Amino acid sequence: MTTRFVLLGLLIAASPVTAQQPQSQPPQRWILGANVGGSSSSSDLQSTADWKTGFSAGANVAYRVEPKFAVRADANYAKNDLSTTGTTPTTTTFDKTSLMGNAVWDVKGRESRLSPYLLGGLGAVKVKDKTLSESFSQFGGDVGLGADYNLGRLGLRAEGRDLIYKFDHFGYNKTQNDFIWQGGLTIGL
Repeated sequence: MTTRFVLLGLLIAASPVTAQQPQSQPPQRWILGANVGGSSSSSDLQSTADWKTGFSAGANVAYRVEPKFAVRADANYAKNDLSTTGTTPTTTTFDKTSLMGNAVWDVKGRESRLSPYLLGGLGAVKVKDKTLSESFSQFGGDVGLGADYNLGRLGLRAEGRDLIYKFDHFGYNKTQNDFIWQGGLTIGL
């Protein structure tokens, strides 16, 4: 009789431990993300043309090829004002849309709570002068770093990227570096 109580007691004591064991989840191959933040330039187009800090928003989808490596498609929109000085000071608003294909190296993998990552890729950038209603498109690239704070399927993201392209229209001719910094949400599928 005592043996039965001991066995029953061990069974009851062990059952909460067993229930608290983390359940093995299938790996999250697809990751969707949405970000908002700011956009600024590393330098001005000319000494008389000054970029102002603006707004940016983006969405992306990543496919995990390996636990620490993913390919990611990014779509980003940024809006910046360009103030010019001279005989007639003006401010022109530019919309910048980029579509990039990126490779992402996740230092710890999505299974880690806090995971820093590096990214880089190539794509296209479209710049539209809203005053003139004219635009141009250029080949571009980006490099960046960020960190994901994973909460299961959901996550928080902070990221900074340097978007590099040639700005050779509207009377300017310069390699442009737009810094895009954003925070957002991710969901693993």
